[in-house]
Amino acid sequence: MRKLPLLLVTASAMAFSTVAYAADEKYESKVSVDKKDNGDYKATTKTSHTDTAGTKTTSDSKVKIDVDKDGTIDKTTKTEETTDPKGLMNKTKTKIKDEEKTHTDGTVETSHKKTVDGKTVEDTSTNTK
Repeated sequence: MRKLPLLLVTASAMAFSTVAYAADEKYESKVSVDKKDNGDYKATTKTSHTDTAGTKTTSDSKVKIDVDKDGTIDKTTKTEETTDPKGLMNKTKTKIKDEEKTHTDGTVETSHKKTVDGKTVEDTSTNTK
């Protein structure tokens, strides 16, 4: 009988300490932009978020736009996102690359590629006028 109160106190202490720990949530973001007179453009966004369960999600996104002398526009967007649940050893990494090339005659070439943990899950390209 004397072990029951000790067990209840221990269980209560563990329950309340988990709640106090779970209240921490963090979010960070950093953005940089570089524009040039000829229309070229580069932007980088980095974010980091840790939720109350301890899952950390980071994202790194880069946008690059190049404008040639003849008016051809190349746009490339690369995004890399990592999700790491606390203590579960099951981190996932997703990479997405989108490209778009617009020619002066109105032709647009696009491509999209997505990989999850090194395996390609989407890979498409189009050419329209």
